Amino acid sequence: MKTLDATDRTLIALLQDNARLSTVALAKAVGLSRSTVQERVQRLEDSGVIAQYTVRLGQGGDPLQAWLFLRYADGFSCDDVMPLLADLPAVQLCHSVAGETDLLVLVRADTPTVLADLRERIAGFKGVDDVTTVPVLRVTLDRR
Repeated sequence: MKTLDATDRTLIALLQDNARLSTVALAKAVGLSRSTVQERVQRLEDSGVIAQYTVRLGQGGDPLQAWLFLRYADGFSCDDVMPLLADLPAVQLCHSVAGETDLLVLVRADTPTVLADLRERIAGFKGVDDVTTVPVLRVTLDRR
């Protein structure tokens, strides 16, 4: 895959904001022909830069979100904890990171009580030493 240029990045940003934009609308936004944009998007898909198109739920009843900052117990690692987290549908995203925190986990819950129960369940997993919960108050940008 060749290096992404400004046009590729603009196309990606437009599709992240609205994956249903037509090729004609994308072409108009970047000032290229429909066929050129179609080829670029196909190249981005084929190379794995664009992995999938998805639905992002709107404001109608958004669930609560929180980041859980996990620290592993001594002798445990991501390989020990991830299978447990992967079994929980409320777990949306996990990032292995360096520093005082070992794993960032984005979770969703319908109510504060459900979030608290989920947090306690994860804190009780074998291999988890500590969990810090940071509730999301508002999402100001999400280009996933």
